[in-house]
Amino acid sequence: MAITIKVKFFALQREETGIPEIELELDGKKTVLDLREILMEKYPGLRKYEKVTLVSLNQKYARGQEILKDGDEVALFPFVGGG
Repeated sequence: MAITIKVKFFALQREETGIPEIELELDGKKTVLDLREILMEKYPGLRKYEKVTLVSLNQKYARGQEILKDGDEVALFPFVGGG
């Protein structure tokens, strides 16, 4: 069963992909971690930001094990530290 999700890119990730967002159709059960790997294959430059990229799923931080559902919105953005 295929699902369609929206992926938004911010800051460094937007610069690397050259686009603000895409819609992706995914087959079968996919997790947020699976999606990250798919995106790094599609946009190899994202791999250099892998350790500093945060992911949200429907505007909540995602750990990676969450199963994606049709209509989900995923956002990738850099970790921002502060003090």
